[in-house]
Amino acid sequence: MYKRLAPAGLGLLLLALLLSMLLRNTPGPGRIGFDPDMQVDLNIQALTLIQGVEGRSLWELKAREAGFLRRENQILLNEPVFTYFGDNDADTLKIWSSQGKVSQDDQVVHMWPDVRAQSGELHAKADSAVYMEKDGRILLEDNVVFSGRGMVIRAPRATIFLEKDMIVATGGVGTSIPGSTAGDSGRNNQP
Repeated sequence: MYKRLAPAGLGLLLLALLLSMLLRNTPGPGRIGFDPDMQVDLNIQALTLIQGVEGRSLWELKAREAGFLRRENQILLNEPVFTYFGDNDADTLKIWSSQGKVSQDDQVVHMWPDVRAQSGELHAKADSAVYMEKDGRILLEDNVVFSGRGMVIRAPRATIFLEKDMIVATGGVGTSIPGSTAGDSGRNNQP
């Protein structure tokens, strides 16, 4: 009886070994670099997403590495760089951080924790940034600092209205002029 079952058992063992080798070496669910416990459905190297309007690029998002979560319809980003193109090169706004996420259903790009931004001579830092395509704005939150044009502005929150080329800082805004001895030149405690 063992002589008849031995070849079948050996065959099943060999088949299981081959299947495990095949599954281990094929692309499929994997892990993205910045969160070793996060299982993703697809790993992407050197991701570039471009959104266009009427034949011109509206924005571009690049990431060194990304992971797609099919069920959530989200893309996790490692070292994302988001570039919003204005009407000319002087209006270009570039935002970068170490981590991010694209929520495709909401058309929202989240970036954190060490957000940096630049548009011309204006520089910004924040703990998080959220681009909301439907609203045409970027929300910077937590430890927001703008510097350039001869002053520094600090606020807990700031909204960049992209079409209006306007920034609104709220929640205890402090301003200073580098080189002045007066410290903060003004406070605005709007909610």
